[in-house]
Amino acid sequence: MSIFTASPRYPSSDQAASLAPVRRLSFRHRLPAGAVHKTSPTEVLLTDAIRAADGHFTVGALWHRDRFLHSFLHDGGQGRSPDPLLLAETVRQTLIHLSHRFHGVPQGHPFVLDRLDLDLADSTVAVRPDRPARVILDVACARRLTTPRRASFALQAAISVDGVRIGRADVRWEVLHPNFYRLIRHRDVGAKEAPAAGTALPPAAPVGGLRRLGPREVGYPEGRHVLLARDERGAPGQFWLDDDPHHPVLHDHPSDHVAGMALLEAFRQAGRALGAPLHPAAVRSVFTAFAEPDVPVAITVTPGPGWRAAGPRTAEVTAAQHGTVLASARLAYRDPRQKLTLRQETS
Repeated sequence: MSIFTASPRYPSSDQAASLAPVRRLSFRHRLPAGAVHKTSPTEVLLTDAIRAADGHFTVGALWHRDRFLHSFLHDGGQGRSPDPLLLAETVRQTLIHLSHRFHGVPQGHPFVLDRLDLDLADSTVAVRPDRPARVILDVACARRLTTPRRASFALQAAISVDGVRIGRADVRWEVLHPNFYRLIRHRDVGAKEAPAAGTALPPAAPVGGLRRLGPREVGYPEGRHVLLARDERGAPGQFWLDDDPHHPVLHDHPSDHVAGMALLEAFRQAGRALGAPLHPAAVRSVFTAFAEPDVPVAITVTPGPGWRAAGPRTAEVTAAQHGTVLASARLAYRDPRQKLTLRQETS
């Protein structure tokens, strides 16, 4: 028998109209921290979720000004492009909450991220001192596979902030039975997969003295968010993860591996360290193995063609331990000379 309870029975498409929300989406209170796998209530972004139709949901969240200024926003201006990490964290909390509330996933079952893609619109988000920004996610969320030991899910979301469409997200993840999770974690810790022959690999450990990057090198005004260090004898584009397990945002709760959000932030910082804009306009990320917290993680960024020329640019970033790639991402940037425009929702 499956460990997962049966999914709610969704109505047929001709019944969708009867599922129109009977109440408005609430923004009055944050959800309980446990509903999105957080410890601190202040790290919760979601406020509500409503099932709107067959496999479709409307989710509400609040982005508070202090979060803009002190977590993932790099400066305190009044109008800025959306931060992809704040968007990713909002989507991450959404997939967790929908899995528990509408797909019967029990609490205590580990979630494993497989893929996260983000596309940010050419828009700005205002930072207002008088009230938080209201975020609405129009979500399609479906279970793709269920076995006694694991279930896989897919989510697509269109995200708006105060009526401005800011982007889209596409996520794939798995939920594992705790016993199965412990089994594969023991296997992963005990033996690393051998790299393919002829594959160019980063070093397994630093060979020289490490210097933590300055905050301005990665786009922050202060050092507490810096996640990268540079080997004095390393090649350009080669960094090492210098993670802070006490970071209040990236490590809100204990984990037996390096969090995927920490790797994504390190990827973003690696692109910035090579001269890219602060925020990529698109992220295509894949997670293939657990990052052990006690083993050096090499972060390697490879600029795409035309990196130094004016115009759009791309970069490939990987995280690896002992030659095994743990995660990779393709970051795409707009022309830094391009002026952002504000686009109102028309639908």
